[in-house]
Amino acid sequence: MTSLARKLAILALFALLGAATAQQLSFWHYWDGANGQVLQGLIDQYQAENPGVTIEAVFVPGSELVTRLQTAIQGRQTPSLAIADLVTVPLLTGSGALVPLDDYIAASNLDLDDYFPGPMVYGIRDGRRYSLPVSASNLALFWNKDLFEQAGLDPDVPPRTWSELIAFGQTIRERTGAWGFELFTQGGEGTSWQWQVFLWSAGGEVLSADLGSPAFHSAAGERALGMWADLVHEHGVSTIAPWGLFGRGEAAMVMDGSWMTQFFPMQVRFPLGSAIFPYADDGVPASNLGGEQVFLFASDAATEAAAWDFVAWFSSTEVQVEWNRNTGFMPIRASVADDPAYRAWVASARPLLQPFVDVMPYARARPPITNYPRVSDLLAEYVLEAVHARMTPAQALGAAESEIAPLLR
Repeated sequence: MTSLARKLAILALFALLGAATAQQLSFWHYWDGANGQVLQGLIDQYQAENPGVTIEAVFVPGSELVTRLQTAIQGRQTPSLAIADLVTVPLLTGSGALVPLDDYIAASNLDLDDYFPGPMVYGIRDGRRYSLPVSASNLALFWNKDLFEQAGLDPDVPPRTWSELIAFGQTIRERTGAWGFELFTQGGEGTSWQWQVFLWSAGGEVLSADLGSPAFHSAAGERALGMWADLVHEHGVSTIAPWGLFGRGEAAMVMDGSWMTQFFPMQVRFPLGSAIFPYADDGVPASNLGGEQVFLFASDAATEAAAWDFVAWFSSTEVQVEWNRNTGFMPIRASVADDPAYRAWVASARPLLQPFVDVMPYARARPPITNYPRVSDLLAEYVLEAVHARMTPAQALGAAESEIAPLLR
């Protein structure tokens, strides 16, 4: 019997036995608070529809999850399934403990073409898929409508391009004294995450297609890094300062995450707008992705089949609509983004979220490499060398390339 035929037989047997097949599954995750409650509600719904299956949701703090999973792998005491932040997925796919999902996907009605392409670069190893996206977040523009109005700008019209970002920022700086745009200049992943949006918008890449060498030291990279440096030194619309200028009303625009569509309205004292982040005048829209992926651990055939059945159910358009509406996570599937009920919810309950939904087809994922955190820190370090004018963009990217290249070999 072929591997696919075996999977089909297992799935058919699982469906046939239904409630008579008692399966105990454990699901490790780090969604706390309201998100954890939503997850438990969906698990309860699944169990009601599948009375032969019991799923124990085990909360593990995000700072501990990967370490505890690695310990469980070594001790062969793994859960049935788990989620993890997408940047940690390469570490787990290399463990040999995860189940390839290709046969299960082929035996189901799950349409991978319906997924937005950005997060799908994760979970692939040696041509096989080991994980699927189950949540996403991304980046876009927020602006302070009061400062726009005070500067004589239309408070309902954001900048669309880099040149407009500069022009709007200069007008705001000259007429209100506030900074036009807040840069994240604290270094680390925050700086790297945001700068990559500029790089992609200019047509650049972080790494080569085979992930084996840096690609950011390019004309596009110099242009993107030059933009950051020029916002501070040439155009005078940004400054080097601790994060938080926008929230205090001291900067008119900021790049921030989709989760802030929930928190900014509770934190600031001015009307907000949101939009797809301005892109290079001859470039394309871009955003950077966060989020989680789900995967199965190797077990007996019946347990794997039961775990997959839950993953397929949880990944369905209908369930994902409810998941996204109740958590504020971004759609990972186009059918969710286009769903009338979901769009109605965004329009009525979270209108600031719409640009974040609209940019999902252009949202990119950080390189799926095991040592991404170190690469990110080095990249951010040299981005800031240029922002502080201690190096030119070309010098900074060249120095970053020389330090990052050995990490990719």
